[in-house]
Amino acid sequence: MASVFVIDMRARLGDQRINIQQSIGMMGRLTILKFELENMSKTTATTMSSKSVTGIFWRVFFPASIFAFVCAPVHAQSSVTLYGIVAEGIGYITNQGGKSVVGMYNGLLQNSRFGIRGKEDLGGGNSAIFLLENGFSVTTGALSSGKLFGRQAWVGLSNDKFGKITLGRQYDEMSQQLWWSEASTQFATAIATHIGDLDNIFNTTRLDNSIRYASRDYDGFTFAGQYAFSNSTAFSDNSGYSLGANYVRGSLTAGVAMVQLLHPASSNTGGAVGDTYGFTSPFTQSLSGSSVDSQRNVAAAVTYDFGWATTGLSYSNVLFNYQNSTGLRLQNVEFMAYRHLTRTLLVGVGYDYTFGSYSTGQAIHYNQINLGAIYSLSKRTDLFLAAIYQRAGGAAKHAQLYSLSPSSSRSIAEVATGIRVKF
Repeated sequence: MASVFVIDMRARLGDQRINIQQSIGMMGRLTILKFELENMSKTTATTMSSKSVTGIFWRVFFPASIFAFVCAPVHAQSSVTLYGIVAEGIGYITNQGGKSVVGMYNGLLQNSRFGIRGKEDLGGGNSAIFLLENGFSVTTGALSSGKLFGRQAWVGLSNDKFGKITLGRQYDEMSQQLWWSEASTQFATAIATHIGDLDNIFNTTRLDNSIRYASRDYDGFTFAGQYAFSNSTAFSDNSGYSLGANYVRGSLTAGVAMVQLLHPASSNTGGAVGDTYGFTSPFTQSLSGSSVDSQRNVAAAVTYDFGWATTGLSYSNVLFNYQNSTGLRLQNVEFMAYRHLTRTLLVGVGYDYTFGSYSTGQAIHYNQINLGAIYSLSKRTDLFLAAIYQRAGGAAKHAQLYSLSPSSSRSIAEVATGIRVKF
């Protein structure tokens, strides 16, 4: 670890001043040695020349500073990193509540955020870790979800051999394990996510009050599990649990995940999913308006980099049980492919098919096409362009792209462009 000496030595010889300054510090602490020789007259018997001052410095203070450096205690290494994304775009929507809209939208390619990530080495392969991540709107400057650290807020311990345990507000395993499997996260903007983010792969919903274990990497294989407490006397009143695993080997990436939410629409807003549940999903109520009593998501995905392009296939199965004893089962299949046409230009195409039926017999389905391009101006700054089209069928009378109001018809499209800066 680099250390810094600070030696501030001043010598005034008549009108001349000599300032010699170097820095010494260990873990943010500075050791300062000061030596000041002032008002030295050339005409007195105690005259000291600049050569004498220089000699004193090299014979006395320089060896002393080296000794201080060598004898300085060694501390465990720690780090705190500030990071973030600032993104904004302009979009055209063909039908939102019966009218076309041109507007400015926060994020799009990725939602804007800033975060603080910390790690302290405790020795023996152990570390204390934490992460605080804020979401905000560049369009208005407002906090996302009205929370200071609404995206993530957790603290925990990690071990090189046994993995890590974290506690706080965290992503469930649907997004932790499978975020890479959607066109929305790779090239086509948030609007391209599965309708309403019904399977939560795009991490619309976080788990509050959650404890999570994540394994170390076993030659490309990792697994994780978490439980989110209800924080109420009724143990299952707005609680949840999630499991997932990932395998990465060369050009292959594969993952599976599940999440179970129990009574997420209860009056206990201090439970697992708080007030962010069902942010945009059109399925959080039954056809008669009854709220969700439980929800179970299961998904699997695989991508493979062929060199000329990366392709991906994902499948998710979502079951909503409503409080009026009816239900809705939805399945989603997505295929995507993307490649770099040049070192700085990435293009991609994707297709989603969502289908299912209510327990009362009504079948619904949605077809969605996702197109996108990202042009990198630098390692941190990108321009993007995306186009998404969706058409609803069966008992689904209204198309609805993620985070937008429903269309007045069965179809809707959006074209969006913008900029993303990472730091």
